[in-house]
Amino acid sequence: MKEKKSIYLVSGEPSGDFIGSEVMSELLKIYPDASFCGVGGQFMEGFNFKSIFPIGDLSVMGILPVLLKIKPLLGRINQVVNDILNNKPDIVILIDSPDFNHRVANKLRKKSFKPPIVCYVAPTVWAWREKRVTSMSRDFNHLLSILPFEKDFFDGKGLSTTYVGHPIIPEINKVNKKDSFKLRHNIKNNPVLVFLPGSRTSEIKRHIKPFRKAFDVIKNQIPNIVLAIPIDEKKKYLVDEFFNDALFVTEKNKKLELFKEADVACAASGTVTLELGLSLVPMVVIYKLDFLTWSIVSRLAKVKFVSLVNLVLNKSSVSELLQKECNSKNISESIISLLKNKKLFLKKKKDLLEFKKIIENNSINPSKKAAETISGIIEGSVT
Repeated sequence: MKEKKSIYLVSGEPSGDFIGSEVMSELLKIYPDASFCGVGGQFMEGFNFKSIFPIGDLSVMGILPVLLKIKPLLGRINQVVNDILNNKPDIVILIDSPDFNHRVANKLRKKSFKPPIVCYVAPTVWAWREKRVTSMSRDFNHLLSILPFEKDFFDGKGLSTTYVGHPIIPEINKVNKKDSFKLRHNIKNNPVLVFLPGSRTSEIKRHIKPFRKAFDVIKNQIPNIVLAIPIDEKKKYLVDEFFNDALFVTEKNKKLELFKEADVACAASGTVTLELGLSLVPMVVIYKLDFLTWSIVSRLAKVKFVSLVNLVLNKSSVSELLQKECNSKNISESIISLLKNKKLFLKKKKDLLEFKKIIENNSINPSKKAAETISGIIEGSVT
């Protein structure tokens, strides 16, 4: 086995940056002299990796926002493609960000790029835009999925798939039980509500105002409630002026400690709902898109749910407040109900235990499984 490997990774989101860093850590155990290049953020840069441009340049969500930034995004796609062709890596790993990464894969194939291209984190083609599977099967050699039901779906569509699970699983399970968020902040017996407005600037701006009004109502009914907001340090300025009564959490390990002791959460739909579910935190899921994007997505969607907990359990366990339903009245009523209705709260906890059992996939290490699969693809033992 040739030890010196060149591995190219592209991540356009904070969650993908974390996934990239975890698989890089495991790949170094297989290939100690491996070199990494591509696009990533602070987590990936901890592995002698320098991103060719800031990860934030790709953090755009929705049809209208993408159209408004289409020229610079197309420029970044071409930049990545040319960088890959110049670097001639042994393998390319494109993490999440499908609207960007799938165009990169397509352009590489059109330029007769021969090394394997791996898609890490499947787009929700089982939910909408199923026709994308055809181009994925053509442009990608392999898919690493984080949800258990995806393997059968993509294998059946001709794209070789390995279910690896989400790398956050071992991180959640190894949170030190001795570390107490409540003790650290002297809030021993107070109920804790976590608010997660999203990772993108557009998401944060859309979700702040309805939640701020909702929290005023919640606080009025439950005066001793404590609000905690995990957020990237660089995005904290977006919420500061609205929440001078909140505890801000900017470190990832502290966020998971918070989840361990949180009572309930209000979260924008996304990967964080997986983290909350695995931490057994009953939640309300909210989401707002711009009018154009929502009009198109709502017509094309093939699934009944948007939250990962509901999708995996295939039932409406978590309350989903989308678009017009994402308002202060619905948010406050849903959160208060979770906190005051013990029977409902325990039912949600039971559902989350079922969700956790399904997702944990017999406690395999997801990043190790992903790295072993990538190594097998490089060496030709996995197709």
